[in-house]
Amino acid sequence: MFFVLSKVLLFLIEPLNWVIGLLVFAVFTKKSKRRKRALTVATVLSIFFTNHFLFNQVIRLWEVKTITMDQIQEPFDIGILLGGYSNPYIIPGNDRHNFNERGNRFFNALELYRAGKVRKLLLTGGSGRLIGKKTSEALQMQPFLSKLGIPPEDIIIEAAARNTYESAPLTKKILDERFPNARCLLITSAWHMPRTKGCFRKEGIPFTPFSVDYIGERNEFTFDSLILPDHLGFYHWKFLIKEWVGYVAYWMRGYL
Repeated sequence: MFFVLSKVLLFLIEPLNWVIGLLVFAVFTKKSKRRKRALTVATVLSIFFTNHFLFNQVIRLWEVKTITMDQIQEPFDIGILLGGYSNPYIIPGNDRHNFNERGNRFFNALELYRAGKVRKLLLTGGSGRLIGKKTSEALQMQPFLSKLGIPPEDIIIEAAARNTYESAPLTKKILDERFPNARCLLITSAWHMPRTKGCFRKEGIPFTPFSVDYIGERNEFTFDSLILPDHLGFYHWKFLIKEWVGYVAYWMRGYL
């Protein structure tokens, strides 16, 4: 039930849907005062959520800063990579692996492995879809990694988790059964790290966090950053608000 509710809530918390809802209300309301208020609020929200500079300040405060690759002196036994970086619905996909905007999660983890900073990669992630065809991201990555020349013994698959909360206990089961004393590096997006750390700590998994896929950028005091609307603004705010709501929901249910 929690999984289903989380998907419904995602629709309700998207800022773009708020603006659209206000515009629809303005079209159909018969009172001019309400129409003006709805249009005013929609305009203010649009300006706020498309301002790159404002978003950049907020995301930089939220994203977790961790050690960097050059600070890893002794290789970790396992790099635990959280899913959410693929798009199996892009066409064509039968002859390639398609990544989404979170692809840096995977590529930074691969870079860690190639640099000898982690000895094995544990990929955790099934399907997060509520309806429609469900495919396990981790399982799809296994042949792709083999094509890149990574030996099968260095690839560990957890293919059932539908979300971050489920990833933690399923990963712990694998570690306890097969790698009880492994030194683990926990790899996920910097904006996703607060919730991920909480879930894995709750399960008693020892790990060192390693943030990747940062959204925050170096501040640029330019006209583009300060004034011009950013067409990706609503998209980025959606991720951040989802994380805030998800963190609170996990905390309330005792997942953190």
